[in-house]
Amino acid sequence: MAESLESFKSFIGKSETAFDVVTGSVMLKFAATLGLEKAPVDKGEVVPPGWHGGFFPPSHRPSQMREDGQASGGGFMPAIPLPRRRIGGTRMTFHEPLRVGDEIKKVTEIADMQIDDGPSGAMVTIIEKSSISSSRGLGVVEERDMMMLSEARADAAPKAAPAVPAEAKWKRVFEPKAPLLFRFSAIRFNSHRIHYDRDYVTKVEKLPGLVVQTSLICQLMIEMCRSEVPNRPLGYFGFQTARQTYDTGNFTIAGTPSADGREATLWSIDGNGNVTMTATAKFA
Repeated sequence: MAESLESFKSFIGKSETAFDVVTGSVMLKFAATLGLEKAPVDKGEVVPPGWHGGFFPPSHRPSQMREDGQASGGGFMPAIPLPRRRIGGTRMTFHEPLRVGDEIKKVTEIADMQIDDGPSGAMVTIIEKSSISSSRGLGVVEERDMMMLSEARADAAPKAAPAVPAEAKWKRVFEPKAPLLFRFSAIRFNSHRIHYDRDYVTKVEKLPGLVVQTSLICQLMIEMCRSEVPNRPLGYFGFQTARQTYDTGNFTIAGTPSADGREATLWSIDGNGNVTMTATAKFA
């Protein structure tokens, strides 16, 4: 299959442009889902970091949908013939803040593609780069590693979990209730069934439970940074996924700031004590 997968590299450099408007209703949905009392709903108020994910919803029709609920491909995005999809990591840089009422533009590009067709099965990683801007200039740049996997690769035992990066100065425990996962998917118009369809995820993908979104864990980490370092805005946030987090038990998010306060290291731990995600925050 390696040769046929290599042909998809012709999509590198292809892009699409989308437009949206920053609305207070999306801000309300984020605040309600994350359990925050105040939402920036008035015109001109700043959109918190990470909340840009509620804009530019995917627009694939039912006829363009895979069995797992994700887009089957088309346009600038290749239709990779691998049945499982995961997010390996994301890197975000924050520039001029987006504000409620802004008319915004997003240019999304296939920045790179990596093919790995080894003995454990095939995997294609698409590096998708999105640049979001307003009339004041560039607001957010996000790079996301989208991993497409064969069933064999998806079913392979995960690598050994990384060690806990440091002694936690910050720590919070979350219960991954189904309504939390559903609401977060709904804000982002994310129809990936592994996050809300228990029959599908346990019987088809044969996973132990609903998968907690990496984007949700990422956002909870960002909210921790906002709470613990309230006077310094985020300039960068990036995470790497080590393994899936399931709704079969509570999970913990922890972090510690650097000695100079310019950065923070964060991580998540599942109910079995495994580190599932590591992240770095950099403050402006």
